[in-house]
Amino acid sequence: MSENSNKIDRIENEKLVELLGSIRQDNSEENMIAVLKEAAVAKFLVPVDGTEGDYRFHAVSDSKGLKYMVVYCDSDSFEVAYEDKKEPQNGVVAGFADLIDVVMAPKMDLSGFVINPGSEQVLFGKDMLKMIASQMGIGGDGTAKVGEPDRYPPELKQALIGYLQIEPTVSKIWVRLMRENGTDRLIWLIVADAEGEGEPLKYTLENLRKYCLPYLDNMDAMVVSDKEEFASKVIAGVKPYVTRDET
Repeated sequence: MSENSNKIDRIENEKLVELLGSIRQDNSEENMIAVLKEAAVAKFLVPVDGTEGDYRFHAVSDSKGLKYMVVYCDSDSFEVAYEDKKEPQNGVVAGFADLIDVVMAPKMDLSGFVINPGSEQVLFGKDMLKMIASQMGIGGDGTAKVGEPDRYPPELKQALIGYLQIEPTVSKIWVRLMRENGTDRLIWLIVADAEGEGEPLKYTLENLRKYCLPYLDNMDAMVVSDKEEFASKVIAGVKPYVTRDET
């Protein structure tokens, strides 16, 4: 997690805010999946007290006494929540994978996290996060299988070289094969060294996913930034599949 300061861009997440509002009216599986897809590539603001290395996260309790870490999906919601506080509220910027790691840490004694409490207020419980973590190849017991495929789709490399020629914000791309924990389902994990953060970064990653899909042998793909903690782990020591130098 990185500390929130005036130097970072404001976090907007307009589409996620809209989806969070809609899910309060209709919490259908379709809407929940849409929220998950958007949240998985989003950055969040997490209010904290203390200093780096000794952060104390804010939490709320439900009627059963279960504690949920408080997070906000945009700068506006964060500021409104703490507008009556005399001193500015400190916060850290976190990706979805970072939030899962914190919740899963045994010492935290958390039952999940809640996004934008008091307004849209959507809760992610620990059981759901375990399932998401296994599908994303993060957290949990470390048994997520992400590795080198036996073969790559034949047209993918040239397609990605072409992509780097038209997208100046991306300089390197890694392609790995990911097997969901406990299942036989395989999907491509595409990791991009991309500039920016917040909405511009999300837009770039989503466009890269759409660009890749026709070249993936009818398999699905998850596209993430190499700055995400779980992504940096699975590409550690791995040579990029394509780089700008090859274009």
